[in-house]
Amino acid sequence: MKRFFAFLIALAMAFCLFTACGTQKESYSSNTYDWQGVVTEEVEPSADNGGNVSGQVNHILVSGVDTDRKLIYQVNLGIRTEQYNEDYAWIMQKLTECGGYIYSEYTYGTQPETSKDSGRSTSMTLKVPIEKLEQFLNSVEEKSNVISKQMDVEDTTDYYYDTETRIELLETRYAKLEEYLRSASSMEDIITLESEMSDILYQLDELKGTKRGLDNQVAYSTVNIDLEEIVKASSVSYESDGLGERMKNGIVATFRGVVSFLENLLVFLVAALPVFALLGVLALIVLLIVKACIRAGKNRRQKRNASQDPAQPLPPQA
Repeated sequence: MKRFFAFLIALAMAFCLFTACGTQKESYSSNTYDWQGVVTEEVEPSADNGGNVSGQVNHILVSGVDTDRKLIYQVNLGIRTEQYNEDYAWIMQKLTECGGYIYSEYTYGTQPETSKDSGRSTSMTLKVPIEKLEQFLNSVEEKSNVISKQMDVEDTTDYYYDTETRIELLETRYAKLEEYLRSASSMEDIITLESEMSDILYQLDELKGTKRGLDNQVAYSTVNIDLEEIVKASSVSYESDGLGERMKNGIVATFRGVVSFLENLLVFLVAALPVFALLGVLALIVLLIVKACIRAGKNRRQKRNASQDPAQPLPPQA
């Protein structure tokens, strides 16, 4: 019995240790990426840091100023607001202050005036100078209710410098062909040289266009914003709604509330599963211990009663 209890206790301790390790690992993984774009790297001891091996240098990803890397940034923001006009004007104001511009914009929906209006939603693509990107994002986040944010960084350094090298080689080749063309005497050589020079000019035009496009994407980051208006019940009028319409709105609002409650309850239950599992194991251990104690007590009482009862006399023989 003691071995059995020891095995159960060891099993419970192993489960607790596994749960704690899993929680620690998950917490570490969620912190490896800072959504504000800060990357920390170890530095070697040098004269600048006084030989301190534990020193660290913080690099802001969105700086993009003092680096030769050709990085293209794309940020996606999801914003929900009850003050659509104010938030939209704030975004446009900060965009202008940062020297950016609107690349595209699409708005649908109507301003909420009655209960039938669903509010407005705007999807906009903005171009922001890389040196002002962090400032712009901080300004938007301070004013608006940002519910989602994603930053993607594409490193085009190798492709950029490969393109640059190809341009230099083709320009060198074109200059040599020009020298050959000046000294060419036969019409066949002239036609051949001009044909090859034309091909090189076509390739140069494509490569230079690619390089200009990369320069523009590196210099101006892309910020995609989805601005969604939330309709408040106090901001719309119900006077024009009939009795049936108001009843329908009430039922829909109640249904949405019930759905929201059930969703939150489901999230809570799933998140609490490790705790419930641990409590279940502990409850099982306690139950087994209690049953074992009760069984042991009964056995002791039976043995005590058996030792105290006198021997029964044998029945007389006929």
